[in-house]
Amino acid sequence: MPFSLVTEEVLKEKDDMIRHFEESGSYSFPPSEKFKSRNLFHERKGLMFAILIAETKEGEKITLRGYSGLAEGCHKVPGYVNPTYSINSFKALEEESDRMVKDPSISEEERKRRSSFYAEKFADLHVFTDINGNEFTLKDVKEGRMGTGSGDCAGIKVLNHAMRKGYKILGFTEFYYGLDTKERRCGECYEPCRERCEKIIKRMLTLDFIYLDEDIAVINKDSGLLSAPGKGIEKLDSASERLKKIFPHVPVSPFVHRLDMDTSGIMVLALNREAHRTLSMDFERRNVRKEYEALLEGRIEQKEGVIDAPMRLDVDNRPYQIIDFELGKKAVTGYSVLSYEWKDGILCSRVRFFPQTGRTHQLRVHSAYIGHPILSDRLYGHYIENERLMLHAAKITINHPRTKEVISFSAPVPF
Repeated sequence: MPFSLVTEEVLKEKDDMIRHFEESGSYSFPPSEKFKSRNLFHERKGLMFAILIAETKEGEKITLRGYSGLAEGCHKVPGYVNPTYSINSFKALEEESDRMVKDPSISEEERKRRSSFYAEKFADLHVFTDINGNEFTLKDVKEGRMGTGSGDCAGIKVLNHAMRKGYKILGFTEFYYGLDTKERRCGECYEPCRERCEKIIKRMLTLDFIYLDEDIAVINKDSGLLSAPGKGIEKLDSASERLKKIFPHVPVSPFVHRLDMDTSGIMVLALNREAHRTLSMDFERRNVRKEYEALLEGRIEQKEGVIDAPMRLDVDNRPYQIIDFELGKKAVTGYSVLSYEWKDGILCSRVRFFPQTGRTHQLRVHSAYIGHPILSDRLYGHYIENERLMLHAAKITINHPRTKEVISFSAPVPF
């Protein structure tokens, strides 16, 4: 989940920081002999730094700075945000850990057990805040094992500070400063690391970003999340509303297309009016190529084909859509069968869809029309309790609204 919003203002701030490092000889603000810039050019001493330009609740623009891990053994450097843990609690646990793990009277096996125990205790000290002001810990991020040092990265620190204060994000990046390595070059910008940051940032921002720039955001929407708010306060939570909480100046309706609530996958949102206008026209004119992946009930013998069946709303049974060859609007879907497999005791065909039109529920209705409804479709098939709809927007190709470059985005299929 890359997350980076590299604006001209952020790049200028980065250049100003590096200039400060070089002219003052220190990377602290104000300069200090304790934090010498030249020390970062010793082997394995370089640091990742983060810059976040934010808007406060009062509308003031401020800059937050962060660095990864410890600097000269210090948890806090002047001019940078605090870590995601209480420094006093960390130091107290550090003293206890040293005493217990280095006890000369214990066996090597007991030493390893205690080391593992205290590693968990240190991890528990990290407290993060999401965009809604809710706190969580590493234990709450349940998607697998977290990498060593999770919570200590520069980007996590500045994002966490912004979330705690209720700031809006105007720009964000991380850059490396120090001796060049095989992975990093001094002064270059990098996205937050996947191993340690991906799951935390997703939980913080409540959205899974695939791509982000000053014009567009491309996300991997979760199944069960609305694309846009529905009627009523209980249907306000949606991908577009979550985006608006993070960025202060996006259009009132940033979505340019929608995915069904039960469908997961790639969704493109606009961050300014011109991008919204351009993308909306491209979607309307079908200048966008979309690919979906799905599990359909049964075995589809014809390995590839085209479903050409016009559709319309069933006005007597909303929100159902129906096939109607007289009054329906043109709806065309290409497909290819990828494999056959069993799921929940049901023989299924794994299918790649290539919709040529974008009617509401098109893939779901067309699948049911050919006698192979999408697995666990509560509207047009047979819903399986506690099982999601097996439909995922896997790939999209668009013309970038500003550069006109043809770009494609993919999201791994979760089933």
